[in-house]
Amino acid sequence: MKRPGSLFISKKSLILICAVLVLAAGAGYSLWNDNSQPNTKSGKLNATKYISLAGGYLFSTPAKYVVDETTVRGVAVVYSQDTTTLLTKNLDELYGSGVVTVQPIKQLKNGDAKAFKDYVNNTVAADLRKAMGSGSNVGFSKKGDTEAARVSAILNSGTILRVAYVLNLPQPVMVVAKDESDAFKIVGSSLEDLNKTNLKPDIDQAAQAARTVVELLSRQDASGIKGRGTTDFNKNVTKDQLVANLSSSATYLDRKITVVGGTYDGKVFIAQLVFEPKTKDGTPVGRVLSLSKQGKNWKLDGFQLPQ
Repeated sequence: MKRPGSLFISKKSLILICAVLVLAAGAGYSLWNDNSQPNTKSGKLNATKYISLAGGYLFSTPAKYVVDETTVRGVAVVYSQDTTTLLTKNLDELYGSGVVTVQPIKQLKNGDAKAFKDYVNNTVAADLRKAMGSGSNVGFSKKGDTEAARVSAILNSGTILRVAYVLNLPQPVMVVAKDESDAFKIVGSSLEDLNKTNLKPDIDQAAQAARTVVELLSRQDASGIKGRGTTDFNKNVTKDQLVANLSSSATYLDRKITVVGGTYDGKVFIAQLVFEPKTKDGTPVGRVLSLSKQGKNWKLDGFQLPQ
């Protein structure tokens, strides 16, 4: 899926977002050095995290994998960076290509244990049996003090056709894949409630900084955007360049823009943006916005806009 657009991004952000740039295949971009400082006040990270602001959860991103929460509505699609594009929104086809998906279970709320078990047995397992034309296995366990379940669609021969891991967070979440790949295990084992992580204060600050920049983009406020930029962003991007860039994307900047989530490592936050369609038949468009931690503040050091 070719997604042309304009892009300013720093080298440090590029390291974190390199695979996400497939969202802008063919786009031109400029690079510059970044001097942002590490964040040391929210605990050490042993892996890059994907933060779903829309779903209220986070998980560790497997090495050499990308997370896209803009292509399939309400679903975080975790796929190998060797995949150059997401060619379909059909989840069955995506699973066949080895992706892992993470999605809130909107039918469940508040972590009710009985409702959770009933849903796993009567909906998740039943849906897998129907979709795969197979039997199913269900096993319940605990992750800390949280109820969890593993559900698989399985043939009589023992061959697993699909597997799901369901975690009874305050907003229950389900991880689904073709099989128990390393990526599936990493995502499932690291999945946690965003509201309970000690990273939340810093993530909240990064997310709010992203939303502030989005508001400035919507208003095409070049001066305001430069006021939110890192030193290197402001040095390398002139106001005239910024004005021209915003003008070329004006049709999209007039849409509602939502920050659905992003990739976070304590130093850089790559926010995923959805430009909502204006009509029911319209197509949402996904792009990215890059922020770096400078001192105690999150500053803009790159963005990509549709044209």
